[in-house]
Amino acid sequence: MADELHEKPYDFLFGNHIDTHLETKLKLKKGEPGSLKGFLYIIETEDTTDEGLTIYRHPRGAMEGEECGVDVDCEVGWKIKAKPGYATFLSHSGVNGNDHPIWILNRDQIPQPGSNTHFHWIRLTSTDPRAGGVPDECDVDTAGQLEVNADESEFDIVCPGWFLELKAVDKFAFRHGNEVVFVRKGIDNATHLNLVTNYRACA
Repeated sequence: MADELHEKPYDFLFGNHIDTHLETKLKLKKGEPGSLKGFLYIIETEDTTDEGLTIYRHPRGAMEGEECGVDVDCEVGWKIKAKPGYATFLSHSGVNGNDHPIWILNRDQIPQPGSNTHFHWIRLTSTDPRAGGVPDECDVDTAGQLEVNADESEFDIVCPGWFLELKAVDKFAFRHGNEVVFVRKGIDNATHLNLVTNYRACA
């Protein structure tokens, strides 16, 4: 179970909503962001799968009465490793409901070796050394706000952030958006996948 989040040494902040269910520690390399390590948290719901497996989801933070270690008991769902980088925001809303934002990038931007299948952006309030250079369009709390900014912008929104590799600590059912995914212990490339390298533009 997690106590209150972001106590040292796991005190790195993205500055947005992911901080309600993720805590990591930052390793610098010559003053620049080198890597993150930490934990991604889940909470138990009252729902079960048809097979009787309890369904878990991310806690939503203090604003929703779900602050880890204060309002709810949070469990580690995944161990996290991450590498810094940049990606271009593509979209958020879609057939899968309130899901992860989609980011587009070149394949050589994806860190290797590893299974870094999830990108998450930082804000000006992040403790990342790059935070001072975050574009205004990226300085938002949620993916929905990114989409509003993208719709109003004439230019692509390129955000600094981190490429996350997830390693599940056990098997469980996880809900995000309109999907429930069965998670198996080990490297997880499915539940938080939000990277694309090509798409068909509308005329």
